[in-house]
Amino acid sequence: MAPRLDPQIEAWLRAYPAPDVDPWDVAAVRELAAAYMADRGGPAPRWPRDDVTLTDANVGGVPVLIWSPRTRNSERQNPVVIALHGGAFVVGSALGAERIAMPLAADHQITTVSVEYRLAPEHPFPAAFDDVVAVLMNLSELPDIEGDRIAVHGSSAGGALAAATALWARDHGVDLKLQSLTCPALDHLSAQCEHLSASMSGVSPTLRREAVIAMWHHYLGTIEPTPYAVPALADDLVGLAPAHITIAEYDVLRDEALIYAERLRAAGVTVDVDRTVGTVHGFDGLLTDSNVASRAVTRQVEALANALGR
Repeated sequence: MAPRLDPQIEAWLRAYPAPDVDPWDVAAVRELAAAYMADRGGPAPRWPRDDVTLTDANVGGVPVLIWSPRTRNSERQNPVVIALHGGAFVVGSALGAERIAMPLAADHQITTVSVEYRLAPEHPFPAAFDDVVAVLMNLSELPDIEGDRIAVHGSSAGGALAAATALWARDHGVDLKLQSLTCPALDHLSAQCEHLSASMSGVSPTLRREAVIAMWHHYLGTIEPTPYAVPALADDLVGLAPAHITIAEYDVLRDEALIYAERLRAAGVTVDVDRTVGTVHGFDGLLTDSNVASRAVTRQVEALANALGR
């Protein structure tokens, strides 16, 4: 059955049809990503505002981009969102957090720290994960940050890192207020699913099954995966931070996100699932200006702001 795509997404897919690129060829994937970014006017900030400051920094030895409100609230320090970009673990940059960081800073007085984590396959697990933990544990290096009001947000591969960070935070007594996961990659075994009703067997115009297999191979290398690498492997989800999970209808990763959400609920974790109809993997980043993406991003921002008391 043909997918019933959102009209704006359908038009965008006609303008940018799925590329014929070998996901095992990392150089080709990166070349394609760079060409797409150049065509979209980047890499550069797309929505600069006078009331938001964007700075480069280094936290815990890790490079980051920081969006913060230009006007400081003299009575309170800012809550913080640690943001983790997507890109199949092999492409992408910290600038990918801009779509949530701008409204968080401008409308809610929340600082976003987006991590420029090391990329696979040159730096397989645990490099990227270690970078995120280093940032989390060294936020006190930054001025005007309220260290007891922290949330984490991640998209796609960044969703894997965000979910893993929530597991680590629970295990090490760090109180996260929310884990915001968007089209998250959570289970390295889902690509092996052959059941016809599974999302891995369906239509996913922006992320193929073969790309998922390659993504996990690049990230995991030769290690035996642990829950900090593959969150779906965690046996115990009790005590994790509440979750807001954005799920695209036509996404190979859809079902593993739904399964993870149900497991979180069964463990007593508060979960808000935003199932976006007519959407594809990465829609909120690839077509940010579409109506459906704008609404989803607004819900992500509101979930983060509410969890952080703003």
